[in-house]
Amino acid sequence: MPYRFKIDEPVEKGFRRIAREQLDLALQELAAPEVQPKGVHESRKALKRLRALVRLAAPALGADRARKRNNTLSEIAQLLAGHRDQAVMLDTLKKLGEENGPDGAATLAPLTAHFAKASADAQQPLDPGSAAQARLMLLREAKKFARARIRKRGFAALEGGLEKSYRHARKSLKIAYSEPADETFHTLRKSVQWHWRQMSLLARAWPEEFAIRVADARELSQLLGDDHDLALLIAETANADDISADQKEDIVALCRRKQQTLRLEAEFRAKRLFAEMPQPFIKRMRAYWKFGSGMRARELPHLTHAEEPQALHLASSEAPKSHGEIKPALSKPRLAAKEEPASPSQRRA
Repeated sequence: MPYRFKIDEPVEKGFRRIAREQLDLALQELAAPEVQPKGVHESRKALKRLRALVRLAAPALGADRARKRNNTLSEIAQLLAGHRDQAVMLDTLKKLGEENGPDGAATLAPLTAHFAKASADAQQPLDPGSAAQARLMLLREAKKFARARIRKRGFAALEGGLEKSYRHARKSLKIAYSEPADETFHTLRKSVQWHWRQMSLLARAWPEEFAIRVADARELSQLLGDDHDLALLIAETANADDISADQKEDIVALCRRKQQTLRLEAEFRAKRLFAEMPQPFIKRMRAYWKFGSGMRARELPHLTHAEEPQALHLASSEAPKSHGEIKPALSKPRLAAKEEPASPSQRRA
């Protein structure tokens, strides 16, 4: 199923369904005898989608329950983070060298040598102990998500979380460009990712309209993701014992120039995306959901199953077309088929 609420489906039922689907995907990727880097990447994306879902429904789910779910999902992601970061930095280093020609390659040569061993390590399967621990934690979370209760109905169950995330994005945007730093831009990136995924979750209300916001938010997230990848590379350079101080200075300067270009490109995209004040934005989303639901109710009596209209495919949708549901009590997850669009970076999403 797509990563979206069905507009004619009770929100509580939809919440459990989407959570099941993402847990199934994460477990599938970690169920292989040897979990390859691509599997780690796909599992981390499923965890991010799941956390965006929890944030969207947090007020109706209960603040304490939502915080516990998010904290545990974050812990699982951390088990996979170190292995993933190595692959990201290698990919970033390669792209940076290609963009800057022979001079750039010469500047980056000490860092390339530094990563010589890491290149082999990054292609190794995930540590079996980490994979096993992550699977166990995911199965425990599956039981808790299966018992989740949503206190409100319809859009009222989601608008509190949507407004909080939207306000956070506007605040993060203001801080990032008034106090530019790797940390503030990383916070902005996370806010944009929440918005992107939450717009995907609500897209059934008006698929054509939401597709525009989803695509713009995803593109902005990619720009800010490239910025964050460079920040990881800068931090690795600063901590490298086998690179001289002068060489570090040249490498960092090259990274900072690229970051400046990315941040300039992202600025007006972000300001356009979050230009609307929070209350009018939420009012508009509420109206889309209300009238989208009304239109759906009028259409259904006149359609056979074969004639039922399909939602517009969103360019940024990360979800597979179809897959099975996990059974939390089972030790082995049911495997799910998935479909992912090609992405310009390993780190995407």
